[in-house]
Amino acid sequence: MRVRGGAAAVALAVGLLGGSVARGQEVPVTLAEALGLAEKANPELQASVARAEAQAARAEAVNGMKWPRLGLETGWSGSNLPGQVFANKLNAGEFTPEDFDIAQLNDPSALWSLNTALSLEVPLDVFGKIGTATEGQAAFGQAASAASRDQRQEIRFQVVEAYRQAELAGRALEVTERALAVARAREADIEAQVEAGAALRADLLRARARRRQREAELAAHRGGKAIAEAGLARLLGAPPGRTYVPTERPPAVPPLVGDEAEWVARALDQRPLLEAARQKLAGADAMTKGEGKSILPDLGAFGSLYDNRIGAGGAQSWAVGVGLRWSIFDSPRSKRKAAALAEQRAAEQEVRAAVDGVRFQVAMAYRNALTAREQHAAAAGGAEEGREAFRVMQERRKAGMATLTDELETETAALAAVLEEIRAAAQVAIADAALERAAGEI
Repeated sequence: MRVRGGAAAVALAVGLLGGSVARGQEVPVTLAEALGLAEKANPELQASVARAEAQAARAEAVNGMKWPRLGLETGWSGSNLPGQVFANKLNAGEFTPEDFDIAQLNDPSALWSLNTALSLEVPLDVFGKIGTATEGQAAFGQAASAASRDQRQEIRFQVVEAYRQAELAGRALEVTERALAVARAREADIEAQVEAGAALRADLLRARARRRQREAELAAHRGGKAIAEAGLARLLGAPPGRTYVPTERPPAVPPLVGDEAEWVARALDQRPLLEAARQKLAGADAMTKGEGKSILPDLGAFGSLYDNRIGAGGAQSWAVGVGLRWSIFDSPRSKRKAAALAEQRAAEQEVRAAVDGVRFQVAMAYRNALTAREQHAAAAGGAEEGREAFRVMQERRKAGMATLTDELETETAALAAVLEEIRAAAQVAIADAALERAAGEI
């Protein structure tokens, strides 16, 4: 039986690959804008930057231990403690012969005094203990900075991935919405034909089943789009209620430049993760050296200026010297050294693990990039071919040479080809970003 396609044929002819869908209140964003927003507002990235700044400040604090320390201490007090009264009078230059009276010495009157001391301490890092500690903290600071840069690259890759997934989900939703509109129009046409006796009720049931299938697919794509956009908003540090909608489609697929060995060499040369591991090892080496020097004494020079006053009278005095502090026996010293050596061995293995991990990540990313290109080549042109196949099937059905089932199957294949072509292009863009991330270039 010949059945007219009517509105369904026209809708599908213009709908499977073209047109646009109205959006709600959403913020459009390009990929470059998304990356910029993430670098400014992503909380994980900001946390890594703050940790690097904290470690850099700790390194500067340790280095500051080499500098002289100037201190001021003052106090006003009253006491009738015999020893304190005697010392305060003596220091203030107010001691008199009468103060040697035994009764006065044993039971002096309360004395109020103002005592001020200005002190200067100069560490003498003769054995390089402070220098070694500074070296270790500086290495840990550089490791934290490198780790922060690696975290930045990871966040940038995640943004690219989320952006492409959100763009893919949005386009899949648009295509499915248009397919649902086609299914509804077809159902209405066939229902009218059934009422006019020009089509079988079985055709209406098949058209109705297809419409319900499209509604289910639309619900799934709508949920996928919401999840993808929520993931993108989280990476961009968006405030509650704000949604970012991608506006850029994946670029044309370029050839993959360079072989796997070249990408591995670039990664080993520039990946911040490897620099972080090596700097942690340098820091652990310095800490081990520092524990080895802990048995050596600490030296320092000092100078003090004193001003002691009782009432209107007073005197000044001074003191200078060199001090030595030596912990000859320190029971936990051997355990601290053992811990430092263990940390050093762990850091050495972390360097090795980091190198192996980067090699594996590059190898996997390179293979995924090749596979994504092969899949894209297989999917390229599928939408155009599917549209043409559907057009031919429509003509055959109009001529009575094909059934509604044939048309529905051809439509399903055409829709799948459109979605696969969209997915393949997005996967190439994600795979390229993953390769750049593995090589430390994103």
